[in-house]
Amino acid sequence: MSMNATFVQVDDAEIAKFQADPLSVEMLFQEGDSVMPPAFIALHKTMQDRMRAAGPQVLAQAISRLDPRLRQQIEESMARTNAAFAGGAGGDQLLKLMQDRAGRGGSTRPKAERAVLSLDKAWHGVHYVLCGEIEAGPALLSQPVLGGVVIGDDNEGFSGYGPARYFTAAKVAELAHELTRPELESEAAARFDSARMSQLKIYPGWRSSDAEWVIENFRRLRDFYGDAAAHQRAIATCLV
Repeated sequence: MSMNATFVQVDDAEIAKFQADPLSVEMLFQEGDSVMPPAFIALHKTMQDRMRAAGPQVLAQAISRLDPRLRQQIEESMARTNAAFAGGAGGDQLLKLMQDRAGRGGSTRPKAERAVLSLDKAWHGVHYVLCGEIEAGPALLSQPVLGGVVIGDDNEGFSGYGPARYFTAAKVAELAHELTRPELESEAAARFDSARMSQLKIYPGWRSSDAEWVIENFRRLRDFYGDAAAHQRAIATCLV
């Protein structure tokens, strides 16, 4: 099975919901229009009780880390303050939200209406030519492919290749600005070195003839971030 990097434009308001219910983010990365198997969406009574009891506090912690304006937007949409969630209120409301989402296929907006990008197996090459590193790091250009804030606490994630991650709309705008820097494409092209990339085990292995393929996928990533920024959208991403 190959690893593919997929990016989905979402709304900032959805991020707190993904943090409160990490399993729900899987819905974004399913192929086609299939829905999650019933075994995953049917909440057992024990899980329901746990969600009623612990869900509000989990959501409160997630909301408390967000920008104040986004926090206010979420509070207004759910008709409860973050302090109320922190105090344990809203368990039934959260459970109903999860069940409603499961019944609709898990998404607050039909998948067909979302902007989605797949870099297929070029993702690691694109990451490398952007920053010259194997993994994500503090540098801004090491973030667009492999960076982002982790959703949930499962190191392997639902795909087995690591957890889903997200960028807020503000971070997307920052990354989009850097990705459209005029000289960046020539810098990325100059960094492509098939022998060096193969030596470093940059997935999936490289030939000199792959250079244009990598740069074309860099352009697609750049344009995707630019479109998300233009529409003030956040991005969720995962290796699947």
